[in-house]
Amino acid sequence: MIDSFSDCASRFPTLRRPACPQPTRYLPCVLTAAALMATGGMPVTARAQVVVENTLGSAWTATAEWTLEEDLRIWGPPGGYLGNVDAVAADSRGNIYILDGTTQEIQVFDATGGFLRTLGGRGQGPGEFREALGPAIARGDTLWVADGGAPRYSIFAPDGTFMGTRARRATWGLITERCTIAPDASYMEWGVRYPNRERSDDPSDVDLVHYHPVRVSPDGEKLDTLPHLEFVLQLADLPSAGLRRPVWFGPTLKRALGCRDDVWFAPSSEYRVYRRTLAGDTTVVFTLAGVRPAAVDEADRDEVRATFERYPDFPSASALMRDHLRALPEHKPVIAGLFVDGAGHVFVVPETMEVDEGAAIDVFREDGVFLGRVAVPEEVNINPGRAYATGNHLLFAGEDDAGTPYVTRLRIRR
Repeated sequence: MIDSFSDCASRFPTLRRPACPQPTRYLPCVLTAAALMATGGMPVTARAQVVVENTLGSAWTATAEWTLEEDLRIWGPPGGYLGNVDAVAADSRGNIYILDGTTQEIQVFDATGGFLRTLGGRGQGPGEFREALGPAIARGDTLWVADGGAPRYSIFAPDGTFMGTRARRATWGLITERCTIAPDASYMEWGVRYPNRERSDDPSDVDLVHYHPVRVSPDGEKLDTLPHLEFVLQLADLPSAGLRRPVWFGPTLKRALGCRDDVWFAPSSEYRVYRRTLAGDTTVVFTLAGVRPAAVDEADRDEVRATFERYPDFPSASALMRDHLRALPEHKPVIAGLFVDGAGHVFVVPETMEVDEGAAIDVFREDGVFLGRVAVPEEVNINPGRAYATGNHLLFAGEDDAGTPYVTRLRIRR
């Protein structure tokens, strides 16, 4: 009887109050220490939060099990290939938009993979981009493309007709996301600041990072700089360059704009994901127990070496490589990617001792309940940082064994 009860309990997530003996769903106005570290301070009006402690054993108890199958792979437009796939998106009709950072073009394909058109291109003229940050789908399937090299959005009709521009009030160069453009034509973007570097004027003083969610009103006049997320990077001393730079395989802060006036974030070194309102209140924290970080191994060291070996004529490449190799941590972060679908799901791409990066995706409800871990087809190689989710599909940038880039679409089967 005891064994049966224990097994049953392990299959369901626990909703609890930190440092409190009995389980509870609604917590008083107290944030956990980890939340304080991530947000950079106590909100003035902290509201109740839900803490959900999940286990792998609770998978697929709240919904039917999911599987993924690749139903489309796009290599590029007719007669060509994709260069650097900087971002992907899909509209309500299933059309797929791929930003090629090499050419500064957006390649458009229909739901079957048929090529439709090319938009943009490198330049400063109407409908051209200096530093495109990604395709963002707005109401009516209009396409907005933020330009990191110019303070504007270029806007295209669903048929590709250039409609004009809109001034950008937030001019930082961070990639646009699933929920960038709201239905009322207001938009959200991320800004980033390095407070220590601003105070010291030292270019290597970049360990403290503030990520600022910024919201701009539909008329483009009002700009709200919202409570920031604070994160401390692990830096490596590079004596050969006289600088400090982030450690290879070091922890980062994974972030995603929500579609319900919220943001999601997670320090990648632990399996703990936070949901926060734009006012700064942490409302949901969820975890997944039993996750063990993967060790930095020789293959990872070879990856660092290969990066510098691409630049044999760079005078200090060998010395920089040795500096970075000496600073490698023992373990890698456990979260490789974080994104949402706008339809009630949060996706985490794990990298642990049990699962390689890109081999599986963990699916959660927006209330923090773990639905399950779904395997990525073995023949698919995904980039966790280049993802886009719809109700029925997941889109990823990827590349084959020869390094040729492509975009894959994975169909969700329930």
